[in-house]
Amino acid sequence: MKTLITLLVLILFNVPSLASTSADASSQDFSLNQESQQLSLEAKTFETVYRTDYVDSTCHRSETQGTRTECRTVYDHQCHTEYRQQCSYQSYPVCQSFPQNVCRPSQVCRTVMDSVCNSHGCTSVPRNVCQTTQQCSSQMQQVCRTEQRYECHNYPQNICQDVPRQACTTVPNIVQVAYSCQKPVQVAVGQNLKLHTTASVTVKFANYAEAGALSDLLTASLAGDRVKVTGTSKTHLYQIVNQSRSEVQVSPTERSLTLQITLAATPLQKLNEFSTLQLTDGKIGSDRIEFSISKLPEVPFKGHLLLERHRALASDLEILDRDFDSKLLVAQGNREILMLRALGVDSLKEKRHTAKISLTLDFSALKDGALNPEILNGVNALPVELEYEGRP
Repeated sequence: MKTLITLLVLILFNVPSLASTSADASSQDFSLNQESQQLSLEAKTFETVYRTDYVDSTCHRSETQGTRTECRTVYDHQCHTEYRQQCSYQSYPVCQSFPQNVCRPSQVCRTVMDSVCNSHGCTSVPRNVCQTTQQCSSQMQQVCRTEQRYECHNYPQNICQDVPRQACTTVPNIVQVAYSCQKPVQVAVGQNLKLHTTASVTVKFANYAEAGALSDLLTASLAGDRVKVTGTSKTHLYQIVNQSRSEVQVSPTERSLTLQITLAATPLQKLNEFSTLQLTDGKIGSDRIEFSISKLPEVPFKGHLLLERHRALASDLEILDRDFDSKLLVAQGNREILMLRALGVDSLKEKRHTAKISLTLDFSALKDGALNPEILNGVNALPVELEYEGRP
């Protein structure tokens, strides 16, 4: 209810209201011609103030005028039974009976008396005499065969289909009717300050003592609550190596930022001099790889080690093939020591080995925080290498 009352007051008295916002940012050019310098930046965010006016216009409302018929096609699923004849050959057995004379052997026996004589006289002794004869009789025997007959039968089949028909309904006829009305429009009448941000930026030149004063033009700009540093150069690579900030909300419309940005500048010539370095005096130890560098690199670099063991009756055995960080190199006098334990190898056997060392610029580290990374496209990226043999 309270919101509705406020809206009515705005409509009746055309009270201005706040809507869109806009920003006004500042920037400042500088060069690294001193070890430390102070920059002041500010940015303002504004809100556009609007009032509500009403203008004559044409509006439309929906009215019902009679009815109308709407039709659409619907489908009824209808089925019926049809009989279809199917014919095929069928096999049936046909049997007939025939008389046949069947004979079987039969044994007939009879008793005969034999006269047996000895010193006491003669006596009659019975003896069984058998004779085999064939006994025959007539029997009926069945004989069968297979006959093929072509037969046809009628089988029922269910036939279904979707039959279209028109379905019509009566609906209200709704039309749009125009009428005169007034519509609200937003008219900009001014701007109010939403937030005023001031930034005090301290720029430090990390390697001023080495590089000296530089004349390349850099730009610091403030947008919202962020300070961005940009710049180009044909002679130096500029990098943000560190930055810190603090923020104080002075009032609802005022904010104060304090930032410290540390920049470093690397001459392009120094990056190209890396490929002129020479690696010499390689030595393979049981737990280390040693070599000398003609000049200690002053730019970010990384290395690669390929270590193989010689075998007389087979191809060389690969012990290690991996990149390593330059921080793993330990300087001892004019020698660089790479401990194998740091690369996952405990010790080498007393056999002949080959070591190949490659050093290259670390372009990932050079691009990190770079203001003008495109300058690296002109840097000589060739590695410096040393290959040697030895026994631990």
